[in-house]
This record gives sequence, C-alpha cells and structure tokens, in this order.
Amino acid sequence: MRYHFITMIFGLTTACSSASSQPLPPIADKLPADVRVAQKVFDQRVKAAYPVGSAEKIVIAELQKNGFEISPPGPDGYRSADIQRGNAICTTIWSVRWKAEANSITEAFGVFGHRCP
Repeated sequence: MRYHFITMIFGLTTACSSASSQPLPPIADKLPADVRVAQKVFDQRVKAAYPVGSAEKIVIAELQKNGFEISPPGPDGYRSADIQRGNAICTTIWSVRWKAEANSITEAFGVFGHRCP
C-alpha cells in the first residue's frame, strides 16, 4: 500500500510539473536558490525592465508576450502580472506589480516566492 501511495504522489508531481513546463521568461529565469536573495534579484530585474515613466501599454504587452497573466487594478490601484508554476506540493510565484497614471508607470516592483502547505 505504501508503495502505491508513493507512486501516486510521484505521478501527481510529475503530471503537474509537466503541465507547466513552458520556459520561464528571462526576467524570471535562473534566480538564486535562496528565496530571500531570489526575491531581491527578481525585484531588481523588474525595476530595471519597467522603470518609472515606462508606457503601461508596452509593459502589459511585453508581460503578456512572456506568459504573465495580467490582472485588473485592485482597490489600491496596483496591477499585477503573474506566472505560477507548481506541483502537487508547492507553487512558485513570480509577480510583477505596478501603479500607473495616464498610461505611465509610477511604481513597479517584483515579488517572488513559494507557497507550500
């Protein structure tokens, strides 16, 4: 029975991993293994790629082209573009968040992390 349980978990993990096997865009790819360091690196990449003054329409088009899912503005005025990858146990999230006024980015930052039970 234990063998079947382990086989089932491995199968689920493999199935979920293969379902999201698309390559990551350069902004999200090859982050350091340490999550705290990876968070800082991802945030730096986002700020460099989408500096204040960038045209929001161009930012959205580029993020969509790279596989990010765009969400509408929240009540606080922030928008986000997310990629999530995971398996049966954990999900990794790359989120680009920004505010814009008159189609111009006024603030952008990146959030990276893992969600596990």
